[in-house]
Amino acid sequence: MSKIVFEDEYVIVVPTFKEVVPHKHAFYHIFFLGDSSKCDEITVTGSGMLHTMASPDECRLFLMIDPTSDLADYLEDNLITEDHPVRIRLSVPLTIEKEDDLSISISVKECLRANGFYISRPCDEDIEDYRVVRLIREIREYKHLDDKIKKIAADYNISESRLSHAFKESVGISLKGYLTIAQLKYAYKLVTEGKSKTYAALEAEFASPAHLAYICKKQMGISITDVFK
Repeated sequence: MSKIVFEDEYVIVVPTFKEVVPHKHAFYHIFFLGDSSKCDEITVTGSGMLHTMASPDECRLFLMIDPTSDLADYLEDNLITEDHPVRIRLSVPLTIEKEDDLSISISVKECLRANGFYISRPCDEDIEDYRVVRLIREIREYKHLDDKIKKIAADYNISESRLSHAFKESVGISLKGYLTIAQLKYAYKLVTEGKSKTYAALEAEFASPAHLAYICKKQMGISITDVFK
């Protein structure tokens, strides 16, 4: 079964699957390429970029990066220059000595920092609208997954159109799209905790298990069954 480790700005996936169909979504990706001893190259994809899993035989792990995060901003500003994946050699390779969640988490974070493109500052530092900042924080805590945008806007005492515009203007993706990302992440989290896919689908506020399966296939290019096989 694929190992999935959840961090604030990204999700680390150590895949057991080898192939995905071409797809696109709001996440940014960093694919770490190498062997069991080290990864000395990465492939980076941007939000909304059509892609598949980079070099399946080489991909040891990859990151699903929150598009509102500081890391996503850094990739967009410094590494992504085209509308296709960019392959880069790391000055400091990624090495993972142990396969437990904590070791993987620490190794990835240290590698990102050592290569100069992970900056430890609040991801919302550059967002001027405090309502968008608050909403991002709440959605990251898996709040509002069962809410319509109209209800969220009412809770924030703002019109639906104004909230949607402010969110898109601040972070570059739609509020509806960001909520879908949160739903998918939460469903993955529940399955990794041992819950059934049916339970995860309903708890993450998908209309049905079939709806979760559809969104996973559309967003990730692979069925949720194959992710956790």
